[in-house]
Amino acid sequence: MNFIKKKDGFKDERHIIIPYESSNQLTPHPLISDTYLLELGYYPSAKYHYRERINGVNEYILIYCIDGKGIVELKDGQREELQRGDIFCIPKKTGHYYYSSEEDPWSILWMHFNTGFAEEFHLQDKKLIEVRSKEKNSLLQKHFIDLFSLGETINSFETIICMSQLLKLILAEIYFLKDHLPADQQNIYLTKSIRYMHEHIEEEISLNDLVSHLKISASYLSSLFKKYTGKSPIDYLIEMRVEQACKYLKLSHLKVYEISKKVGYQDPYYFSRIFKKLMGISPKEYRSKNQTSEQLQKLAFNEDMLD
Repeated sequence: MNFIKKKDGFKDERHIIIPYESSNQLTPHPLISDTYLLELGYYPSAKYHYRERINGVNEYILIYCIDGKGIVELKDGQREELQRGDIFCIPKKTGHYYYSSEEDPWSILWMHFNTGFAEEFHLQDKKLIEVRSKEKNSLLQKHFIDLFSLGETINSFETIICMSQLLKLILAEIYFLKDHLPADQQNIYLTKSIRYMHEHIEEEISLNDLVSHLKISASYLSSLFKKYTGKSPIDYLIEMRVEQACKYLKLSHLKVYEISKKVGYQDPYYFSRIFKKLMGISPKEYRSKNQTSEQLQKLAFNEDMLD
């Protein structure tokens, strides 16, 4: 390995540290207490990239290689070679070092985070996740783009809540994309349920609609959601709708009643009550706190990032 080592400083890199004033901000709110983002980064063509942490850190580190190659080595001797489409999560307090290939330097998306669902997401497994589908890679990378878009314009705690929900979505999709996990029927039912919610988010969806689509019992589906997400199917759907509404409020000029319909609520007053119950403020108040300029909404990624 070349003696040149760079922690950062790569051309067109992006690095965001979430500005929590104190950890006390994280625990009271039910939408953020169990899973929250600490840092987020994008290092393109990171030649000579090298990081070493002998004792690890007190959070999880997820590395997503979107181009090139690199190596992750753990203190226990485990060594993983990452290439385009590979994802590896380093457990908290685990000594490690990782570095870019000299011949084909990697481009990586990475994040530091904490979660109370480490067991459910198998974050302690130390398994390499291989995502070879172009469609699935594009989906994950678009979620990262959304995180950067939110992270670069943080001006309220509500934005951090939205980032927390998006992080959960990324982890859930990575978990269900793990090739080393058996595609058992439980995972299929849960994946189909979430996909159905996304595809029909503008429509009214009941628990009966979900179980009729899957042809399973309501109690069984509820137990699956409780096991893997900690929530009921309808609570999960409501949070998904509110998360999508936050994006519209922040990044579009749609009126509140238009956003209400786009996330499945025909009654804008009912939508506003649901939104305020989860976010603590009304949709109009959220928009006024989170309005961004068009310039800040532009993404700095190269167009070939999603190829």
